[in-house]
Amino acid sequence: MWNKRLWHLIGGTRGGINRAKIIWFLKDRPSNANALAAHLRLDYKTVRHHLDVLRTNDIVMASGGANGYATEYSLTPRLQVHFEEFLEIWTRFRAKIDTPVPLHS
Repeated sequence: MWNKRLWHLIGGTRGGINRAKIIWFLKDRPSNANALAAHLRLDYKTVRHHLDVLRTNDIVMASGGANGYATEYSLTPRLQVHFEEFLEIWTRFRAKIDTPVPLHS
């Protein structure tokens, strides 16, 4: 079930590439939506939408704020346990990504 959910969210939807980029960025450190938007060169509202989808599906969690600029997002323990499954999906769909996201700017 978990693997199917990840496949759908990353490979089966139009926004999957951006969701994968967000997950990849958050794997090393928590971040707020504004910093994610700047790093990924995406609109803030787009990032917030993807974060909401990822939160609903227990992939990222929020802490430290009331869904505002101070809110930091990080990977859930559940995704950390299943990170190898994400890496399989990431590897297959990486070719669709125009520019790989560096780990740190």
